[in-house]
Amino acid sequence: MLTRILSAVILFPLAALIINMGGVPLRIMLAAISIIGMGEFYKAINGKFSAENILSYSTLIAYYFFLDIMSAEIFMIIIGLYIVSNLVCLVLMHSKVTPVNFMVNVFGFFYVGFLLSGVYLTRMYINGQYLVWLIFISAWACDTFAYFTGRFMGKRKLAPILSPKKTIEGAIGGTIGAAFTAAVFAYVLTGLNYIDYETNLVFICAVVGGIGAVFAQMGDLTASAIKRHTGIKDYGKLIPGHGGILDRFDSVICTAPMVYIVVQILL
Repeated sequence: MLTRILSAVILFPLAALIINMGGVPLRIMLAAISIIGMGEFYKAINGKFSAENILSYSTLIAYYFFLDIMSAEIFMIIIGLYIVSNLVCLVLMHSKVTPVNFMVNVFGFFYVGFLLSGVYLTRMYINGQYLVWLIFISAWACDTFAYFTGRFMGKRKLAPILSPKKTIEGAIGGTIGAAFTAAVFAYVLTGLNYIDYETNLVFICAVVGGIGAVFAQMGDLTASAIKRHTGIKDYGKLIPGHGGILDRFDSVICTAPMVYIVVQILL
């Protein structure tokens, strides 16, 4: 527990500083996190590094390099070349690599690298220096409230095979708790005049927090399903007391794009 706390105390302020800076530092951090997370995913599924994974790493770097000026045309070029390159390599390497390996390769890119870019897109949106924290509030407040609600009120299992300790009551408590925390966050921001919207920001952030919490739990269960299938306990040991990148960011991966989408719609 002490190791877990010390890791959070050291790493969180650094990550918070970079998130607040945005721009190139944030892109570099997210690209690095994504590359490590993709590596953990590929190792979990395939048991080792595979040559075709180079395509995903190089495409991820290109994706984050152009993210600030990303248009539909640039996105189509990057992703189109990526998919076609995988198909070409599948033909050339058919005697050594199976189609499943390439499917895993492509899925790993979108599951980790692409979805996690929602953090950057939210940060660079209007008032993103504040709104980006809704991603982490949705994920981590949900986790905290779900834990305590499940511990004291949980009776019905949510997904007993994937995560035996999770309960339906905990899931509901986590969602409500995240929505409440997001509303308080918005109330403080508006009260201190850090951010001003004509719309009811407190209500909107509560909605964002609730929706984000639902997908945070989906992300957590997705990571659990993969670990259950592969028979591993943790994705890695990079972060002392927390495990690997995917162990720490599994909920954020699914929450980030959904928060960005909902913020775009409502604000």
